[in-house]
Amino acid sequence: MAKIVPLFLLLLSTLAFSRASAVITLEMPVGARQLGMGESGVALADDGNTLYYNPAGLAFGPLANEWELSRAGQPQGTASTGQFYTAFAARNRRGFLTRNEVWAGTVNGILHFDGTVWHNDITVPLEGNAKLRDVVRTFIGSEISLDSISGVVRNYNGVKMLSEEERLVEVRIPFSVMIKDTVTALLYETRTEKLWVGTTKGLFRFDGRGFKDFTSEFGTRRITAIANQGATLWIGTDNGLFAYRNGVFEQRGSVLPSQKITSISWHEMRKELYVGVEGAGIARLTPKQNNEDKDKWAIYTLQDGIIDLEPKAIAIDSSGHIWAVHKEGLSHFNLRRWEQVRFDNNEVHSITVAEKGTIWVGTNKGVWSYLPEYATPSGRKSETEQTDSTQNAQGQWSHYHTGNGLASNTVWNVLSLGNDLWLSTAAGVERYHAAQNQVAFFYEQLLPILDIPGLYHLYTGVTFPLGDWGTWGMFLNFISFGESTDSSLTTGKTSTFNSSEVVVGLSYGTRLNKNWALGLNFKFFYSALSSGAALNEPDATTMSYAIDVGVLGRDLGVKGLRFGAVLANIGPNVYYVDKSNDDPIPLTWRFGLSYDLLKHPDHRVTLNADYSKTVIYENSKGEAQPFYISAWRAWLYPETVQENDSKFDTFRKSFQEGILNFGAEYVYAGTVALRAGYLHDKIGQRQELDIGLGVMLSDMLQLDIASIQNVSNLDGVRDGQLRFAGLFRF
Repeated sequence: MAKIVPLFLLLLSTLAFSRASAVITLEMPVGARQLGMGESGVALADDGNTLYYNPAGLAFGPLANEWELSRAGQPQGTASTGQFYTAFAARNRRGFLTRNEVWAGTVNGILHFDGTVWHNDITVPLEGNAKLRDVVRTFIGSEISLDSISGVVRNYNGVKMLSEEERLVEVRIPFSVMIKDTVTALLYETRTEKLWVGTTKGLFRFDGRGFKDFTSEFGTRRITAIANQGATLWIGTDNGLFAYRNGVFEQRGSVLPSQKITSISWHEMRKELYVGVEGAGIARLTPKQNNEDKDKWAIYTLQDGIIDLEPKAIAIDSSGHIWAVHKEGLSHFNLRRWEQVRFDNNEVHSITVAEKGTIWVGTNKGVWSYLPEYATPSGRKSETEQTDSTQNAQGQWSHYHTGNGLASNTVWNVLSLGNDLWLSTAAGVERYHAAQNQVAFFYEQLLPILDIPGLYHLYTGVTFPLGDWGTWGMFLNFISFGESTDSSLTTGKTSTFNSSEVVVGLSYGTRLNKNWALGLNFKFFYSALSSGAALNEPDATTMSYAIDVGVLGRDLGVKGLRFGAVLANIGPNVYYVDKSNDDPIPLTWRFGLSYDLLKHPDHRVTLNADYSKTVIYENSKGEAQPFYISAWRAWLYPETVQENDSKFDTFRKSFQEGILNFGAEYVYAGTVALRAGYLHDKIGQRQELDIGLGVMLSDMLQLDIASIQNVSNLDGVRDGQLRFAGLFRF
């Protein structure tokens, strides 16, 4: 009979994985990010590799839809229920290496979110012979008060002496030197890439380097709304509607019954401007085409079906329907007639429309989302054919509040940006992150010091959010053991063959409550140790299934502290050739802690610690016991225990049969990550230092690399082993 000694048998001792079990691939860790932190990830569990480490991580963001307090709190002196954040605008940057940006208006200026962190200033490099005074002049766009403002900027940069100023290579200029008053309206004009800022005392424009103050041309009017129509900017004030084009302001709408404009919105499909007029209702303007022509006005009042004559905001959805906000609800123009959507016991504040047609409504009791039937694929066709508008109110409503995600029920402003929703609430700026699909991929050449051809490890995983139901995913974990030689003792003949193992799985994670989640993996594996050997011996192959069960808790007593636990590889024994000679698969407990030691806008430090132990317990006959027995008895009866050992010695030896993993990650400005970790395996005689680097190229792509450095006295065959990984979001 042939004596088969394939390469993977040597690897079991070399890699110290599950020495008493079969199917090594079930226990091969993945992800260069986690592997750069000592192979820890049970409690971190926040990217596409969590399918391996802890499927419960699928229930939380960024893998699942989740609310996040992006900028918490109110400044001192601001009432906790008052409105501090007053307006939003967005720069929707579409591109592979770009990030969306958000501007927030406050009661005393503006803030900028660059896609990663919030800023209340702009950083300007000093190029050539430029001095601090020069960049301040460009920033304020004037010589007026230049000396005093330059002094403010010097203090802001910690400059006290002329020699210190001469050493500056960049200057940080606070927005507050230009915008000090309450911001009442914001608009980012995509065509010109300029930000328009309306305040209680006038209109301003920011081009990325400096501001233009329109006080001399437009006065100190209170701006109430801003919208754009191509090269025309529409400006609503508390004393009239104005159009700005080619450097000229022109008042329009003097025929309106009131000059107090509350809101404006341009309807691109109908080429019309809809204007909220305080005390008069909703006006519709068809602008004149030339100087000889005249504006055409119409006005909708209570007789037309709107709720009241005090519209707060107007939005136009992707189907061309008009939505107006009133204190008690919404007025909806379905292109045929107006209808009312009333909110009982709610005060409605704002509205925004997402790209895919979902309508978000901010109220004093949370935020409501509404997907109209006509915005769905099936509804668009019927919308073009129907003559009766009674079906227009049909759709799917959802309500979010402090009970299911929000930090405060008082929602003042809402802004839709890509997959995200931004809200100003009594708690600060909140963000509803609609999770993206993620694809994780990973590769490592195993045991490079042995230089064995064909010995490598591949992994890929995909996650798909399911709305409020959690997230599901699929993964594939594959190891090629390379080419092996089979020698027959009777004939002396040899043959070569390839050995490999593959594990495929389905994963699902869902929340049990706000801070706890449950996850499941259903895995199917195929192990081919000697498939295709040509020596009249049976193939050494097997296939079966396994299940992982994981839990994850976050903010456990301390914000940023997470705990994870997984019982992995629950499944039956397997055999390769002889059914009477079966082996257990590596039933394993994994425990993990993760803590955000520092969470600053520009700096984040995360600490991880994992402990894992394979828990295979055999009875007196050498038969592996079922998982519900092995899962606890293996702790009480470790393999190395002696008859006269004390309880403490038993506990110590039991603990030492596991593997300890420690890791840390430092992320700068959400773009570059430095990682380090340590792995200690006493039984397997491994002591390894891991180092890693990650680069977040955009919201879409992240690339990671990690390396193993042996630090034990023994020869480490994994020394210098490199791991490569990437994460793609779409």
